[in-house]
Amino acid sequence: MTFKFPYDLIIFDCDGTLVDSEYLNNKISSDLLIEFGLTDYTPQRCIQEFAGVSWTTIKQTLEARHDVEIPRDLVDNYITRVNEAMTTLLKPIHGMLEFVVDCKAQTKIAVGSNGMRDNVWRSLELTGFLDHFTPEQIITKIDVPNPKPAPDMFLMAANLVNANPQKCLVLEDSVTGTLAGNAAGMEVWGVMMASHGDENDKINQKQKLISAGASHVFEDIIHMRKHLGI
Repeated sequence: MTFKFPYDLIIFDCDGTLVDSEYLNNKISSDLLIEFGLTDYTPQRCIQEFAGVSWTTIKQTLEARHDVEIPRDLVDNYITRVNEAMTTLLKPIHGMLEFVVDCKAQTKIAVGSNGMRDNVWRSLELTGFLDHFTPEQIITKIDVPNPKPAPDMFLMAANLVNANPQKCLVLEDSVTGTLAGNAAGMEVWGVMMASHGDENDKINQKQKLISAGASHVFEDIIHMRKHLGI
């Protein structure tokens, strides 16, 4: 019997799914917030609350929560510091580059990220993923009316290749992205392969992803490959 690949499109989140960047991004967010005076925002708290969340949304959340005005230059400083750290600290998730290549051989692929477009593009370039996606296949929050948890970027990705959302698979490490994938009517798999968090953090994150609607959660590439059949 000929194997028929089950999905017409696979959409990858970037930070924490393709590239091991969530700790880096949230460590810089933590540094900036502590410098600003919000000293309770440790890297671990930032990961727990803001993984997969755009900085525009983070800014709005913190301003409403603490009745403060976060200056625009703090966001600009975040972008600058992340860019500086990327060159030496950014790595692909183990085994994910080969996985993308094998997925591409079977079906359409795309990236859907809440990150700043320049940061996403550079992350993919530094880690070798940019060779496998066209510019049209890389969708960020600037390309759609609403970032995740809205479904806009996932629906845009499906529309670009005329794929039925019900035949699309979303790979996400965050609750925000999982909610977005479910809102788009797509299957979502949780990916927990980034190098952050202790065992309790992992257990909590896995439960959060399942509660948000992930049909499966994978902590290693081997089991995800087996489940996909590649």
